[in-house]
Amino acid sequence: MTGAASTSSVDKTRITSRLVGLVSSLLAVAFIVRNLIAFQGDPTVFLMIGVDDVPLRDFVMGLLGSDIHLVSSVGHDGRFFFVQANDPFLLDPSTHAALLDRPVYRSQRMLFPLLVGLGGLLPPWGIVWGMLSISVLAFGLGAYATALISVRMGGSPWWGLAFTLNLGVVSELLVGGSGHLGLALALSSVAALQRGRGRLSIGLLILAVLTREVLLVGALGIALWLWRTGQRRLALAHVFLPALTAGLWALYVRSRAGWTEGTDLHEISWPLQGLVESMELWPQYPMSMVFGVAVILILTLFTYRFVRSNWLVGYLAVGFVPLAVVLTIQVWFDYYNLSRAISPVITAYVLMAFAAKGNPELERIALR
Repeated sequence: MTGAASTSSVDKTRITSRLVGLVSSLLAVAFIVRNLIAFQGDPTVFLMIGVDDVPLRDFVMGLLGSDIHLVSSVGHDGRFFFVQANDPFLLDPSTHAALLDRPVYRSQRMLFPLLVGLGGLLPPWGIVWGMLSISVLAFGLGAYATALISVRMGGSPWWGLAFTLNLGVVSELLVGGSGHLGLALALSSVAALQRGRGRLSIGLLILAVLTREVLLVGALGIALWLWRTGQRRLALAHVFLPALTAGLWALYVRSRAGWTEGTDLHEISWPLQGLVESMELWPQYPMSMVFGVAVILILTLFTYRFVRSNWLVGYLAVGFVPLAVVLTIQVWFDYYNLSRAISPVITAYVLMAFAAKGNPELERIALR
């Protein structure tokens, strides 16, 4: 009877976790519909085409027509992923990659444009809707994985919505980014590892890194957790294989798009420089100050929780704390960019602070 009750409980938990994933996807649809209504049903609002990025703007207009939504300045990530989705394998770099601000850097993030354009097979308007469709699926996957992690930590599956309501995740959707898919895959890797599925965990990490290369930081964190548990071989595989795959793709990208690229880094500066420069502007921009202070508080509270516990999801996110210290003012002053940069920390903190009820040592049992 005890075994039957335990099986029934597991089945119920899985069903609830899937329900959380479904609710998350529906919320993503709601976010999308809200924006579509606000902009007269125009899905190109998610491409974030900048009126000042003339070559790329004209390219997109040539494919979609002149009646597309334009934003001020040069735009945001969505415009680059749209261009990449038309040629994800850089078969014609002089036409497509040449429109990217940093072709090598942008082309390293290949999985999202590869999926939204079905490997370059979809027509331009299909890519626009493909971006939204993959985002909806990413919301579902991320919340489902987070729900599974929460259950293993002793919490309710409904804490899976800590992924969905993460401002960084929502911001990725609104600016046409890929970080929500990358984080969903990274959290899926954690969920797989918690259940002793090491090979699946590595595969998901590889996909996460091919979506957003900075998630190698998360791979290092997971490897550190594995190393401390005595799983040395598995630890090395969780770092080496994602890094090798990303490196091989980077070599291919450079062979197609060129071997030289500007060294100007838009995201990384000297430690605390970006924060200090942002703080100097805070008196003029109170909302930026409020959000900046909130992020500092979250980073501090997360670090405190991490030091006092040993949860795997904390190791996934911990590397993003020192990374935040070296972010530029362009990131620190813009809540879209800042929330996206620390999105793993936000979800991990919610799980460790509110969902965790059990013993972190239980996560190691599946690996023995």
